[in-house]
Amino acid sequence: MLILLKYKLLLFILLIPNFLFSQNNYNFTQFGNEAGDYYSAPFHWDKNDFLTLGIIAAGTLTAMQFDDSIKNEFAKINSDKNNWLMEAGRYWGEVAPSIALSGILLIHGISTNDETTKKIGFEIGQALIYSVSVTSGLKIIIGRARPYTENNSTTFSPFSFKNDNLSLPSGHTTVAFSLSTVLASNTSNDGLKILAFIPAILTATSRIYQNYHWTSDVLLGAAIGYFTGKYVTDLHKRNELIPTITNTPLISFSLSF
Repeated sequence: MLILLKYKLLLFILLIPNFLFSQNNYNFTQFGNEAGDYYSAPFHWDKNDFLTLGIIAAGTLTAMQFDDSIKNEFAKINSDKNNWLMEAGRYWGEVAPSIALSGILLIHGISTNDETTKKIGFEIGQALIYSVSVTSGLKIIIGRARPYTENNSTTFSPFSFKNDNLSLPSGHTTVAFSLSTVLASNTSNDGLKILAFIPAILTATSRIYQNYHWTSDVLLGAAIGYFTGKYVTDLHKRNELIPTITNTPLISFSLSF
């Protein structure tokens, strides 16, 4: 009987499935599945999520009360609208750098089988697409006039497709913070985390300085970019801790008679 139990135990061990401690493949299938989760996430929010949304909304509305006065203060110091520092900030918030960096890291990761660079490249592209889609939708729905149009900060033309009426939220700031958040989330070095956000802060400042956005625009854009970047990177970190069961046994064999 004891020998029989030993054989049964051995057979069970040999036939149990493999446990893989990662659900991240960083491919189109994962992108599509996670996109559905991202856009449906508000239907599954808890009280802390709604509290965060409330704080962001309250902060944006509060900043709106100071938009005109902040614009006037920036106008006093704006002696060179296109100085190199502000242009550098603007460029960090363009879509092109995020696409280029995502593509380079993905190609490197796939060609060298480097999961780290593949992961970062995937997350940059993912956060970019998700956050920009949200910001673009809000821009059209809200239809806020840009400050350079000489309208005041309370001028709105909802569902307008004119660029002059697509001020809120700031698209450049959204892109900049989504990129910086992904980079910062992929390092454990506090100094590098801070360094990663410097260009994003510069982007936000440049949008006000160059008179393309109100202060409240960049605050909301920063929030969308940041929380989207955190959503993506935190999701993948959680996936690394959840085992995936495969149906491949450790040892397979066949019997013939």
